[in-house]
Amino acid sequence: MRGYTFLLTFLTLPVLGALGHDIYITYQDQDFNKPMMFSDVGYLWTHYHPESYNWARDNFSPESWGYLVAFVLEQKTMLVAAVPLAIAAVILAVLKLCGLPPFSGGIFGGRFNKKKGFSFGSGDKKQGRFKYNRK
Repeated sequence: MRGYTFLLTFLTLPVLGALGHDIYITYQDQDFNKPMMFSDVGYLWTHYHPESYNWARDNFSPESWGYLVAFVLEQKTMLVAAVPLAIAAVILAVLKLCGLPPFSGGIFGGRFNKKKGFSFGSGDKKQGRFKYNRK
């Protein structure tokens, strides 16, 4: 598995976890007539670990809590979890287009590295296939 595929798969897990939590909460309500409500980051933090929330609130300055942390806490969890995935996908797309190191070639530059196959031989075309004789 390539490294960037692993990275994108790893960054997809928080998004799937947030979606799974919201589906579970909707299933527990048993009211399927209303639309599914997506949870906020602040709700998850205060509901599942209020001690760390209180510690963070006490240790942040009121100015930074008011305009930075409170803004993030009001956002939907799936959107906040998708930000690192989106940033990584954009960076990998730019690297692919420019033909930079993780990718062998690209649209705007780099050489296309097309291999014909895999073998342990020296690459001579004259040699042909090795035939096994059974005794």
